[in-house]
Amino acid sequence: MRTESRHSPVGLTRYAGWELDVRRTVPASAPELWRRLLDDWLPQWLEVDSVPQMVGAPLRISDRVRGRVVGCHIGRRVRLDWIPPHLDHETMFEVTLLEDTGDTVILLHQERLRDAAERQRLLDHWTEVLAALRS
Repeated sequence: MRTESRHSPVGLTRYAGWELDVRRTVPASAPELWRRLLDDWLPQWLEVDSVPQMVGAPLRISDRVRGRVVGCHIGRRVRLDWIPPHLDHETMFEVTLLEDTGDTVILLHQERLRDAAERQRLLDHWTEVLAALRS
């Protein structure tokens, strides 16, 4: 009897295509980071006017729609279908805050990426974004 094992490359999933995760621990409370995330960071990172906390709400830059909110657990997680300005297709982008003994872990997750090269470019980008973060 022969058993075959098939392993996917790192970042390749069966249903979501290529995906990435980046995390950083920040010495701040989740409520404080949630406010900064929605008021400042996400609009800047995603190049949109604002990120509403209402499922179905559009993500806009001026009068152009760049995505929509598909899930929101206020204070903890926001999930978006989003077309990054430098890509020609929609991705799923999610930010989760996890409190951990006085600190908060910020977890960025993005999926529906086209290939390994796109994944690596975005992984590098989001790693730099979180490394530059000031609470």
